[in-house]
Order: sequence, then structure tokens, then C-alpha cells
Amino acid sequence: MIKKIVLFLFLLNAAIAFSQNVFVWDNDLDYTVMNPEDPWTFVGMEFGIIDALNENGITPSVDTQLPEVLSIYDMIFATIGIWCDG
Repeated sequence: MIKKIVLFLFLLNAAIAFSQNVFVWDNDLDYTVMNPEDPWTFVGMEFGIIDALNENGITPSVDTQLPEVLSIYDMIFATIGIWCDG
């Protein structure tokens, strides 16, 4: 069992490390939060995802519209903001 877990983590790490086609779907209705690096400014919900990807050498495609063809992307991230019914 441990061998299977280690193999899975190795393959997952390799997939993440070599995936270059990344899409970030900015679907949070322009919701903003306080910038953790500069508390006097506000950034979109996608800021943290894009920043983390950039720091790891991956430049994602970002759009507010979901593309019709998603099979060209290795990873897809979707921000949905903070929803409250009440």
C-alpha cells in the first residue's frame, strides 16, 4: 500500500512539475480580497493561484469565460468567489 501511495505522489508531482498548459477560470464576479502582500490594496480571488503558478515557473492562461475546448489544458483552476444566500 505504501508503495502505491509513493508512486501516486511521484506521478502527481511529475504531472504538476511538467504541466505547462494551465487555465485559470476567473468566475468570481470580480470579487476582491485584501492583498496579503500589501494590505492597502485589493486583488481578485485568482491572485493567489496565479502568483503560486508563476513562482513555480508556470504561466497560466486566465479568462473570465470558460473555453469550449478544455482538453488542451493539463490543469484547470476555477475561482467561484464567496457566495452567500443570506
